[in-house]
Amino acid sequence: MTLRAAFILDAPRVHHEHAAFARLAVGLAAEGIRTLLALDGDPHHAIDDRDAPIPTITLPIRLPLWVRERAIEATLDAFTEAGMDQLDVVVAAGTGGIGFARRLARRLERPLVVEVRSRAELRAVPRNSGITVVAATDGLRILAARRLGDERCTHLPVPVPRTLPLPSGPRNLGVILGPVANVATWTAMIDGLAGRDRLPGGLEHVAVELGDQRSDARIWSHLRQRELLSNVTAFDDADRLRALLADAAIVLLPESGQPVRSIERQAMYGGAVPVAVEDLDRTDLRPSTDAVVLSATEARQSGAWRTAIEQAREGGFDEASKAAAADSLVSRVAPRWAKILETVVHGDATPIEQGG
Repeated sequence: MTLRAAFILDAPRVHHEHAAFARLAVGLAAEGIRTLLALDGDPHHAIDDRDAPIPTITLPIRLPLWVRERAIEATLDAFTEAGMDQLDVVVAAGTGGIGFARRLARRLERPLVVEVRSRAELRAVPRNSGITVVAATDGLRILAARRLGDERCTHLPVPVPRTLPLPSGPRNLGVILGPVANVATWTAMIDGLAGRDRLPGGLEHVAVELGDQRSDARIWSHLRQRELLSNVTAFDDADRLRALLADAAIVLLPESGQPVRSIERQAMYGGAVPVAVEDLDRTDLRPSTDAVVLSATEARQSGAWRTAIEQAREGGFDEASKAAAADSLVSRVAPRWAKILETVVHGDATPIEQGG
């Protein structure tokens, strides 16, 4: 019997991970699980289904109290139109969708699974023994188990779609992933990039994720002051630039505490080496093996950033980085997702497998 699952993606997941979840849905179909993606957004906007021919709807997730019940009814109608009126399980991906997914699961009397990728997202999960948590790292799984109980928590890498490699050539692109939170760390990193006549590590260009917040404007201004604009391109939609960004040589992660993202792991699978700030929850990065990790103190020093980038390029980390990220490919993650969902739905007495 086919199992039916609805994945509720909040706005950040839609913006950053639509392609990854679309590919995961295809992988789940191969495992006998039919998936519907419910994307946070305006229902009147056209749905971008470029990545997979799967049932997809758009709905407003964060709503005032007085219209929530009406929204649930409208969602159920949309599920019926998509041929998914007999759901078996609801999955919330991202903090913003947890409340909506919880109300939907209660209405349908179906189990709820929550995917978390950071400590902040974990804190948004209600202390409810009926909720299953799928954590992006084993460090987060351990925290989730303390909060919700070991038998309801497991770890799965974030799903990563395989990317066709670009034509062979020198790998000289660096990618900086946002959002900007710690401006001091970002400015130190930029100073490290601009320290001499050339970018470090043989890089020729840097793509930096910037939005329209005041802190982003400060970073853009600092790039201008350090005369880096000719070497920098800004972007705000990594999901649409996966093929390009996945061909990077270096992925710079100047923030700790941010959600694990598939574009980062996708670039690693292509051979990119992460240069990150120490984050105890990021047990998926192994310092001095498949990543170069700076302490919080080092992250405020421009010289430490420059040295770290040079080390990442010269230390032979690329093969280890690729091997580490291979476990995140949808072809490997989908069967494990399917097993978890089947266990949750069928009430297997055996606890969910823990760890990676």
